[in-house]
Parts: sequence; structure tokens; C-alpha cells
Amino acid sequence: MDYLYHYTSIEDLALILKYRAIKLNSLTQMDDLQENMTADVKDIGRFVFISAWTSEEAESIPMWMMYSEPEAGVRIKLKKNPFVFHNTRLRDLANVPGLKLPEDADMNQVLPTFLDLAWLMKHKCYSFQALDGDILEEIIYTDDTSKLEPKISVMFGDRRTIRMGPVGKYKSTYWAFQKEYRYIMNFMSMDFSVGETEINKIFDENVNRMLEGHQEPPFKHFYLDIEKSAFEEMEILLSPQLTLGNRLLLESIVEKYNPKAKLSESALLGKI
Repeated sequence: MDYLYHYTSIEDLALILKYRAIKLNSLTQMDDLQENMTADVKDIGRFVFISAWTSEEAESIPMWMMYSEPEAGVRIKLKKNPFVFHNTRLRDLANVPGLKLPEDADMNQVLPTFLDLAWLMKHKCYSFQALDGDILEEIIYTDDTSKLEPKISVMFGDRRTIRMGPVGKYKSTYWAFQKEYRYIMNFMSMDFSVGETEINKIFDENVNRMLEGHQEPPFKHFYLDIEKSAFEEMEILLSPQLTLGNRLLLESIVEKYNPKAKLSESALLGKI
């Protein structure tokens, strides 16, 4: 599996093309309401951000109907993990309030990271996936309630902590037709300006507020930039019920923002 597919509207495609980015939404905005449920914490899905794709190359009529607009819809084909690695410059970390680097640190050094840690710290948030970018997950379909609604509050010694790993990775077998893969990132608010000695204390306080429902996520959605070569290799499949006006609109948008993208007709054209 080298490529993944995403059913969407021409409107959303236009935003993807203009900003060269994929939008991750929280689990609270998904159509499967059970995804936001756990056995012990309410609405924890607010901190889990995803973009849903499918591995199924053959077209799916249910997917066309559920996740695109039949008269104004498309299916995007992109290579898996198409995102830019932003890395982190020590020079930028040195400017984060409260963060102290060793005096002999090389300010020209670049740390290989998926997201820019300095950007995250300045915006008072953090993601455990920010370092290596290992965010692609194959959804596991199951009827095991302990996986669909896991217990995520755990004790680590005398500290109460949170186990976010299972959240967003399991779905009921009712959804198995999707053959879904998704990019998943967990984000939490974190103020790094408190200084190194206070970080663990602030982290524990934030976790407790998350578990008790008193903490807000740092944002409502997050964008991941698409790498240039992956962007130019994009293929766009037209909905079999696409109207002539929307076809002209789509061609104009693609010509302006990604002229190297390939447009293809649906195998279902004239059949549904």
C-alpha cells in the first residue's frame, strides 16, 4: 500500500490545494459518535485530531454518498505520509520563554523533528507525535467494547496519568466497509514558560484537568503541510454525478493551484 484515498467535496479540495495542507479535525466532529467515548472520561476526543482516508482503490458508492457531495464531489489520491517534516532549529528554541539551553549549545543545529517544537512551545501546546511523525494508523474493526470505549485514566506510581494510545484507533465492525486508515495526532495545552523545574507539575495538572473535563484543547483543528513532490503527484477522481458547472469549476481550481495533478473520470460514470 503506497497510496491512500480521501472522498471530499470540491470546496474542501479547493482549500487543500490553495494551502497545500491536510486538515485534522477532532474526534468530536466525526460521524461515528462512539469514537469520542471512553469508559471513564467524557469528551476526551477533543484532544485527538485525525484525517480519515481509505486504502480501497476501487470506488465505493457508500463512500461517494457519505463523504462527498454527489454533484460536487471528488476523491483524492495521495501517497501515504505525504507531509513536510518541519524540523526544529535550536536558535528558535532559545527564544522560547522559560526554556534554557546549555551554554555551549550550537545555535545553528537543526533537530530532526516532524513538527517545529519551538512553534508548538510558543503556542503553548504539545503533541507526543511531534518528534517522529509516526501518525498513520490502520483502523481496527471490532465489537469488543473494552477497545471501542477503553479505560484511559491510569495510575503511574503515585501519579494519575492518561493513556491516549487506544483512542481513535478502533471502530465498530459496522464501519468495516470504510477500510479506513487515518492520520492521528494528540494535542494538549502546555505552558513551557514556567521553567524546567515546574514542567512536570504543570503537566500533571493539565492531565488532571483533561480527565476531569475542565481543560480545553489548544485549538479546534490542525493543519499538516503536504510535501511538494507528493502534492504534484496528486490524482483527483471526479464524482460520477458531477455537474458540468462544477466540473468547469474544478478544472479551473486545479489549473490554478496544482496544474500537475491528474484528473480522472469515475468508473461509475453513467451507472449511478
